[in-house]
Amino acid sequence: MIKILLIEDNPGDARLIKEYLSDLKNIEYNLQIADRLQKGLEILENEFIDVVLLDLKLPDSDGLTGVEQIFNIIPNIPIIILTGLNDETTAINAVKMGAQDYLVKDKVESELLLRSIRYSIERKRAEEDHQKLLEQRIRALSIIEAQENERRRISRELHDGLGQLLSAAKLNFGMIDIMNSTNKEKTADIIKQVDSIISKAIVEARRIAHDLRPTTLDDFGLIPALRILCQEFSKITGIKVKFQVSPTLERIDPKIEIAIYRIIQESFNNISKYAEATDVSLDLYRSDEQVFVRVKDNGKGFDTDNISKSKKAGGGFGLLNMKERAELVGGKVEILSSPGNGTELLLEINLNFFSNSNNNHN
Repeated sequence: MIKILLIEDNPGDARLIKEYLSDLKNIEYNLQIADRLQKGLEILENEFIDVVLLDLKLPDSDGLTGVEQIFNIIPNIPIIILTGLNDETTAINAVKMGAQDYLVKDKVESELLLRSIRYSIERKRAEEDHQKLLEQRIRALSIIEAQENERRRISRELHDGLGQLLSAAKLNFGMIDIMNSTNKEKTADIIKQVDSIISKAIVEARRIAHDLRPTTLDDFGLIPALRILCQEFSKITGIKVKFQVSPTLERIDPKIEIAIYRIIQESFNNISKYAEATDVSLDLYRSDEQVFVRVKDNGKGFDTDNISKSKKAGGGFGLLNMKERAELVGGKVEILSSPGNGTELLLEINLNFFSNSNNNHN
């Protein structure tokens, strides 16, 4: 049942609206009528109402003040303005303020009124759903940003703390005076072993620090960070990477940069674990307001239908994580693959996502 509040001081106009509604056979509704704005506000404060039909000229309200006062009580309630022929400009301004629609009284008929009521309610619900989704994305992005900040902190501690301690230990070992040892040869062997272990620990600490949060990404941007990622990936796995980037792709929103980096990093990780590939191509290019990424390997490929159904695989080798990360920055991920034909990851992101979201939020 649709609960309708009509705020109208003209008995004739109120009667016409009531008759229009009674002519409708396919709608259940409850109509309350208030002949003053104040009475309407009292009803809104004490009862649930789906939609308000508001006359702009009332004894205790004129023009847009009625819209303002209703929104002060219930900010998201659908309002349909009822106006005369000479009030259309004011009605349009009311819609700009947030009213869902306006109807000229002399042109109202039953079906038009019903369409307007249903449209207003559905549109307002869609706006609320969109707002909730936007708020969820903002919360998720805040969590990811907090995680990235923590990664950055741990990375710095590994580099500046543990890394420097290991380097100092390595330096001190090199200064040991072997000549004073009773067993010079054995001491030298032990020192060499410890020196080798410390060297490996330094390399590992630096690798972990870089994986947690590459400083190049913060200092110089996405492209230099990806070049290093490609070089390190090839060095560790022996897989050749061909990296091509559009010259028009300069610094972009940091949240989008880190999302692209993490998705490519995850893709490389999947390739090294599962693909059995020897060559990878990474392409980035920009077209107007979009940035496109393609990661393609010559590995064994897989059946995307089977992988997407696998709960154990989490939607397919981290595909779910990549898709969620892309969606949070206004992007989408697609995986193309088949057995024996390698795998191709396609990422597309709207560079204006955050500016558009902020405008909608405001």
